Amino acid sequence: MSTTTTHIETEKRSAERSRGKLIPELRFKEFEKEWNYFKLEDVVMKKISYGIVQAGEHIEGGMPYIKSKDINGPIKLDTLERTSDEIAKKYIRSEVTPGDIIFSLRGNIGISQILPESIKVANLTQGTARISVSNNYANYFVYQSLYTLPVIKRILCVSKGSTFQEISLADLRNVKIVSPALPEQQKIASFLSEVDEKIQQLTKKKELLEQYKKGVMQQLFSGQVRFKDENGNPYPDWEEKLLDDVANIKRGASPRPISDPKWFDTDSEIGWVRISDVTKSNKYLEKTTQYLTAEGVAKSRLVATGSMIMSICATIGKPIYTKFEVCIHDGFVVFENLQADKEFLYYYLDKIQLQWYRYGQPGSQVNLNSTIVGNETMPYPCIEEQQKIATYLSSIDSKIEAVYNQITQTQTFKKGLLQQMFV
Repeated sequence: MSTTTTHIETEKRSAERSRGKLIPELRFKEFEKEWNYFKLEDVVMKKISYGIVQAGEHIEGGMPYIKSKDINGPIKLDTLERTSDEIAKKYIRSEVTPGDIIFSLRGNIGISQILPESIKVANLTQGTARISVSNNYANYFVYQSLYTLPVIKRILCVSKGSTFQEISLADLRNVKIVSPALPEQQKIASFLSEVDEKIQQLTKKKELLEQYKKGVMQQLFSGQVRFKDENGNPYPDWEEKLLDDVANIKRGASPRPISDPKWFDTDSEIGWVRISDVTKSNKYLEKTTQYLTAEGVAKSRLVATGSMIMSICATIGKPIYTKFEVCIHDGFVVFENLQADKEFLYYYLDKIQLQWYRYGQPGSQVNLNSTIVGNETMPYPCIEEQQKIATYLSSIDSKIEAVYNQITQTQTFKKGLLQQMFV
């Protein structure tokens, strides 16, 4: 299925667009008619509406209902909360069935998902709306239209609220999309569904690799799976050591007053690490959003390039490598003078990240310190086996990263298609 056009056709369409005609930049060659504006309320077979006002407590086996947060990704039945049959009967008007578009009215405004075939019936909340596309339109085309930049701008333009934006049903019904005749809609929808299928396959592959890595880490760090030396002989038995025995663990320091702008200098090369910088990063800290002046560095904890740091508040227990000189505040520790393979230690800390929460009370923020971290025990194979474990896990990470890059590239490709194939 080709979407290419000749140079002459492209110039012709460019000229038509300059005269105000609703013609997409990229088009299947067999279609020539101009597109037209339609309100969303004109393309549905059921009135656009939201759902349950008060769903009450979760009822096992009850009617599943969809909240705004449920459509940040594909809708999954086993993650949905359920309401009683009594409440569900009062909101039959807002039931959704496979193929219906679920649209977020508030919070993550504008995000939408198509209800999958695996969910035969569900309902909504006040924060979500049903867009049930009529047979005169292709629902997947309408769904993709909602993610085009012109439609997003129209949605945001009529949204209200300063800290918490939402769009009313009346405004949503009046949002306009630009659409061709049904045959062209169907062909565009079919093409984009193939792209989405590719993204879903890659995403599933990444998830499976991550699950595999998790299982392998459990087996490797428990000693269930062992490596052998170059002669095929087992390595020595493992020891158990405190983290204090394998590293000099130092807590960061915060210069005061931290809010004074003089402490931050965008021309400085010394990064000032915040929890948000680590949360957004994977294995390596590529950049920071703030930097310290020489005066600020003198009052903080300077960390050398290539060091491993770990957060001990908020997103606790996350290890990460620094790719340039940084300073850390007292929400981090740095591991110096390592007596273990650095990669091995990284993967072990990554494995036990959630275990640090045992030092806090349920519902409260957990804060660690260098003493607590230093008293944590870890398995300690000989250095050669540590290196083999780290190398194996690193190879899995490389595969995960390669798939992630494929996902990103395909998403970028689709973004370009949405810009060129829609008006």
